Amino acid sequence: MNRSADIHFNSDGVPVSNQFDDIYFSVDSGIDESQYVFLQQNGLPDAFKSLPSHYEFVVTETGFGTGLNFLLCWQAFIEHAPRDCRLVFVSFEKFPLSREQLEQAYEALPTLRALCEQLLAVYPAGDEGCHRLLLADGRVTLDLWVGDIEQQLPQFVAQARGQVDRWFLDGFAPAKNPQMWQSFLFSAMAATAHQGTRYATFTAAGVVKRGLQGAGFTVAKVKGFGRKRDMLCGAFEATDAPQKAALKTEPVAIIGGGIAAASLSLALQRRGVNVTVTSRGVADAASGNPQGAVYPLLHAEKTPLSQFYLHAFSTAVSAYLPWREQHWFPGGVLQPAFNAQRQQRAEKIAAGLYDPQTVSLQPAGDTAAGLEIGTSALHYARAGWLRPAAMVKELFNKAGISVGISDRPQVDVQQKTVIAAGHCSGDIVAAFSGQKLSIHPVRGQITQVEATDATASLKQVLCYKGYMVPADNGLHCIGATFNRGDDSSDIRADDDSENLASLKDCAQQPWANDLTIISQRASVRATTPNHQPMIGRVQDNLYVFSGLGSRGLTAAPLLAEILAAQLSGGLQPLATDALERLQPR
Repeated sequence: MNRSADIHFNSDGVPVSNQFDDIYFSVDSGIDESQYVFLQQNGLPDAFKSLPSHYEFVVTETGFGTGLNFLLCWQAFIEHAPRDCRLVFVSFEKFPLSREQLEQAYEALPTLRALCEQLLAVYPAGDEGCHRLLLADGRVTLDLWVGDIEQQLPQFVAQARGQVDRWFLDGFAPAKNPQMWQSFLFSAMAATAHQGTRYATFTAAGVVKRGLQGAGFTVAKVKGFGRKRDMLCGAFEATDAPQKAALKTEPVAIIGGGIAAASLSLALQRRGVNVTVTSRGVADAASGNPQGAVYPLLHAEKTPLSQFYLHAFSTAVSAYLPWREQHWFPGGVLQPAFNAQRQQRAEKIAAGLYDPQTVSLQPAGDTAAGLEIGTSALHYARAGWLRPAAMVKELFNKAGISVGISDRPQVDVQQKTVIAAGHCSGDIVAAFSGQKLSIHPVRGQITQVEATDATASLKQVLCYKGYMVPADNGLHCIGATFNRGDDSSDIRADDDSENLASLKDCAQQPWANDLTIISQRASVRATTPNHQPMIGRVQDNLYVFSGLGSRGLTAAPLLAEILAAQLSGGLQPLATDALERLQPR
């Protein structure tokens, strides 16, 4: 299934939809039209200049298209808004352009090249759902909802009530795309509005005018852009509409020193929250391994868990981008189909279940890995590996956090406190709340082996039953064992043997033989019965951030965004049912 938009480019280099027979932006001047219709008629950028301290300004758009409206809004916000304010731009798109299509479209927008390149660097694959992308050092967030807006919008509304400051009603004209311009859209606008909410749209069609009026919005007909005679703009006029406040910035204490605590510290710091962190150590547990893979967990059928990791992966790519080639190496991940069962699974996954930009089936004999693997393999082109311990320290440094070291961190019940202490989180929560959470230990040991002349050429992470990461400073990380219910971090020679035997048995290649062990490390993961992470409020002032299992590096940035929004009162990403599955239990 091809999820990309069906388009062609006209002689002016402007993309045109073959399905809707309509252009994506004005042939005369797409930039001027967008600025006039969606910014100027919405009182922007003037409204940015007068935002209160720590305000989160939310724009919601119908029809992302080339992202032109977003790029111009981003540009104006950075130029005019106070530095302690945030922009969250939410956009819905049923047929997203591919990265290659966007690159070609952006050739017609040379004045926005710098922003275009930043967006392209994090632009997600077209898998359905909400992809949260972090830009401009966290000041700008893009929530790109892929899929039919009639299905996606109710999931957004549930956590956006009273949050939206501006609506950009874009997309193809009502005559070309009548399915979008229906009552569900106008009802959603009213449900998410507050006393200062405004909108603007390029169209003056009667169905749009009547829909807006029926939902409680004023309607003003003003001069359209260029050859268009009229357009509409207005504001929400309901007297009982809520007032929107700035983000809550009361201090938050975090107990934990791993990827969860570090990601949350930075997310809160970006919202103006003063954070203190206490832990027995920094990256001293599961986040302390020398190397770790970052890629989505995909199943041979769509499941809530695979959907979560698709979206988490998008956020992770954007979160780690500033450290690319320093501690983040997105060279790709391969899952070789090393037996008949894995071959069948790979074929199902690659047969249109997910966007091909997320995963594709690489034929046997392909040389992308740099090593002979002898089988076909699932290829995650945008995935890669991290230096976890180094990344945790970088995130704390970026947040301006000096971690307080204590063997017995204390919880102040009068202050908002987040327990992000891995598999120990359940015991700490129980000690201070009496509630027992389903967080369980799983011990794992990794083995570091010396790179050989053959293995030194490995370019991508290989994931069999375990994994092998490209050499870093002459060493490969291989692992990891999986011992349920075991909370010991002692080193075991049998585990090294198990790691090497697993690699040798699965790879069935000469390069996997006779590898020399240099060192090893054991740590304990935190898991839950349904394998979903666990974040959120346990009781007043007590929150938990745990259960990340073996994929904490992929999940932590998105989970941190969700919990930071809960703590500060901002807009949460993801659908309602996905958020419910993350609740403490």
